[in-house]
Amino acid sequence: MLAATSLALTACGAVTSGTSTGAEEDSSLVIGISRKLTSIDPAQGGSIDGDATLARAIYSGLTYYDPELELRGELAESWTQDDDTHWTFVLRDGVTWSDGSPFTAEQVVWNFQRFLDPESTLGNAAATRAIISGVTAPDEGTVVIETNGPFIDLPDRLAHFFLVNPDFVQAHPDELVALGTGPYVLESVDLENGAVLTRNPGYFGEAPEWERVEYRVLETEAARVQAAQAEEIDVAIQYEPTSLELFAGSDVYDTGNQWSSWNNTLRINENVAPLDDVRVRQALNYAIDKEALIRDVVGADVEPLAGQVLSAPYDRINPDLAAYPYDPERARQLLAEAGHADGVTIELGLSTGSYVAQDPVSQAIARQLGEVGITVEITNQSFPNWVERTRSAEDAPALYYIGYTAGYRAPAERLRIYISGNGQSHYAEPDAVYDDLVTQVTAATTPEQQQELVNRATAHYREQAHAVFLWPQPLTYVVRKDLEWTPRPEHWLVPQEFRSRS
Repeated sequence: MLAATSLALTACGAVTSGTSTGAEEDSSLVIGISRKLTSIDPAQGGSIDGDATLARAIYSGLTYYDPELELRGELAESWTQDDDTHWTFVLRDGVTWSDGSPFTAEQVVWNFQRFLDPESTLGNAAATRAIISGVTAPDEGTVVIETNGPFIDLPDRLAHFFLVNPDFVQAHPDELVALGTGPYVLESVDLENGAVLTRNPGYFGEAPEWERVEYRVLETEAARVQAAQAEEIDVAIQYEPTSLELFAGSDVYDTGNQWSSWNNTLRINENVAPLDDVRVRQALNYAIDKEALIRDVVGADVEPLAGQVLSAPYDRINPDLAAYPYDPERARQLLAEAGHADGVTIELGLSTGSYVAQDPVSQAIARQLGEVGITVEITNQSFPNWVERTRSAEDAPALYYIGYTAGYRAPAERLRIYISGNGQSHYAEPDAVYDDLVTQVTAATTPEQQQELVNRATAHYREQAHAVFLWPQPLTYVVRKDLEWTPRPEHWLVPQEFRSRS
């Protein structure tokens, strides 16, 4: 790393000369993120490679996954399932907010009440209410959570439920400020360009190495490549595999290309004709040669999604499903049966720089769909604007390229992202089969029962072709050689998990 005498960032690179404790020398870590920020409040949701990766450094949850994907306690020291619907979480002693005020069980209750309020407009409120019916604090060190029914994955689900300070949030409505219990404190933020964090001296856990962390928004492939070529960053992800070749002989950076927990699909707006016809949706799946796109464009060692929105090894998949085969003749036949032998025109909405090789992949998909009579008009927006549009009931694109992951592995919650009530879902089954099956997955009392219901839900979703199933997005990255780091399949870039090799 580049030595420096102050915390300032220089034109030639990042200041990264700290010790393991940071007590003797100041140190700085520069992280490139691929999406503009949309909020500082973790209750508003946000992508793991955007808002949530910032939140993971500022806030804490009751539980968390370590880099080896083992579920551990964070603000909760331990938990027990008292019966099918009652869980007791014992809180860690001595935790304070970054301003020194005490962290309390009543504050935990307030955080859940934000979501459980029937009038709540928070992004994940409906999903939270689907699981949890009530939260109480019987004493200063204990929180009891009651679920609507059996939910064996509750501790897992809470790994992405970050807690905020109630008094601070209410005193600073709609302000870009934060108060957490995590290892870092927000110093400044610019949603368009990034944020700066400083070490929290009162953090209850192991002190992170870096005194200062800068997140830089690198929204395009060109920006990410240029930042690394100029040696201005310590780590960034979301590079196109071909771009990694630029750093193959680098003395500064290592590169990586591995599996991740992100599953890429084309989401389908079934409120737009002719996508309300299952035959047209199936035709989309048959018309795209996923294996060729992976080989020739994506350039990663991944397989097409097996007709489901889950992928191993992160998820427990349905072993009986297979990917839609490439069959353009079958696609043409289905389009003709649906009354579109003369072709159709649809829009494919993209978010700038959000997914690995998204732009060349989309161009190739447009060519392949054009060969069966589907004309694709590609549009591109910045990530915040694209999110707003994909959540619009009136203006969502007919198709949109999207990847999903989460900070938890609960099967019901991985599938709940795709129910008809989700903000980025635009369909409604008359008999609500998929939604009902996900509800049953949620209430399963054993892993075996849970898996059988997962298999039924994924089989139905494949048959109805509620999405175009693509592939698990590869995790591609550039990282300085003198950093120790375990890449996470969820794409977390957690500053406290980086260590200097020196």
